[in-house]
Amino acid sequence: MNTNSRSRIREEEGQGWQRGQEGAERQEGQERHESQERQESQEGQEGRHQRILLTGGRAPATLDLARQLAAAGHKVYMAESCPVHLCYHSRAIVRNYSVPKPNEDPDGYISALQEIILQEKIDWLIPTCEEIFFVARGLDRLSQHCLVFTDSLDKLRRLHSKWEFIVQAREFDLFVPATSLLTSQEDVKAALAVPGKWVFKPVYSRFAAKVFMVQTRVASTVAKGEKNKEPDETEIPDETEILEKMKHLSPQQPWVAQQFIEGTVYCSYSIAKQGKLTAHAVYPVRFTAGPGACISFEAVHHPDIDRWVQHFVSLGQFTGQISFDFIVTDAGHVYPIECNPRATSGIHLFRVEDQLDQALFHHEEGSEQIITPRPGHKAIISLAMLSYGLLSIRSWFKFKEWLRLFMGGKDVVFRFRDPQPFFQQFRLLWWNVKVSRQQHISILEASTNDIEWNGEEEK
Repeated sequence: MNTNSRSRIREEEGQGWQRGQEGAERQEGQERHESQERQESQEGQEGRHQRILLTGGRAPATLDLARQLAAAGHKVYMAESCPVHLCYHSRAIVRNYSVPKPNEDPDGYISALQEIILQEKIDWLIPTCEEIFFVARGLDRLSQHCLVFTDSLDKLRRLHSKWEFIVQAREFDLFVPATSLLTSQEDVKAALAVPGKWVFKPVYSRFAAKVFMVQTRVASTVAKGEKNKEPDETEIPDETEILEKMKHLSPQQPWVAQQFIEGTVYCSYSIAKQGKLTAHAVYPVRFTAGPGACISFEAVHHPDIDRWVQHFVSLGQFTGQISFDFIVTDAGHVYPIECNPRATSGIHLFRVEDQLDQALFHHEEGSEQIITPRPGHKAIISLAMLSYGLLSIRSWFKFKEWLRLFMGGKDVVFRFRDPQPFFQQFRLLWWNVKVSRQQHISILEASTNDIEWNGEEEK
């Protein structure tokens, strides 16, 4: 690779999917020759169809992205450590590859991706689920051979942390809920002594797993009719029970206590390049699988959230896919709750005609165009709506809302022209049930057991 070629690529693509470090220049042999040819051919040919390697084939969002990319004429390949993943029999996938479990063999995982990239002459590697942290850790190696659509591991780690994300949002002069870091039992006791409604959760977690809420208060008046009774002390919930829920709490496995904010829950999904939004969607949270994972989606226009995301992404100069959870109060204040620096279900709101691939590959520098879904467009995960959704109904209003979404939303998995993933989801569910029993964890936790990353340092 000559210096001018590498300089042009860095100027075009920017931080986050660079072509490796200085040491990459000294690599010899056929791999270097092929890599140079691919880089030169990509310059000035942004409009051509790409050879894309996706990871995270277990997720409906990844399946949807694969279908949209294939419909746009790109060749899509899949690398996945789950043997019965959702995309396994999809017509959108040219070829599936089984790779090592990222959190058990991170070096083997990167080596496997590198082999696939070279064998299939991949142009772009796009991680979608939590394996993105392992891809980012191997960015120097992988970016020698193709463009990798992720930001640096250090930036991803800060966004993934439920503590550091709030700190960063505060640094950007954005509203944030009161949040404290917990690394010891003394920290927990101090948090419980503060009056209010508080949400406790691990700094690194997903699907709202292990999240619980605590109400504390201070009685400010004497009880009616009991004039001689002293005011109550601060009402502290049972510390033993709470500490048991947080028994693994330590500086290495910290938690946060976060102020509960009353309001409406929204999620956003965006694609960004060097701090510029190229695609963006917002949807309210109405039905979930358990306490966290959203299972119904309806695109809405929310200017305050739009401005919030643009502000954050711009100041952070972020590149990649990024998603946020928000609480919007009745007064209109937007409070961030957490960030997922990866793909999420917001992808389901984009249709083939929206040309989401343009946001990934062909967005021109300086362009202000942002691809957005059609307002009111609905999508659902049908099986989850028939189970989790129905079980959550507690009122006639909620049932009417469920019926409106279920009847008007398009299932994110089933397609007449690509029916196999619909049946594959039952095999995937059974696989997750088996893993949950073996590991004594929930089914949702089992679904990411081999790819989850909790801030571990590189070995």
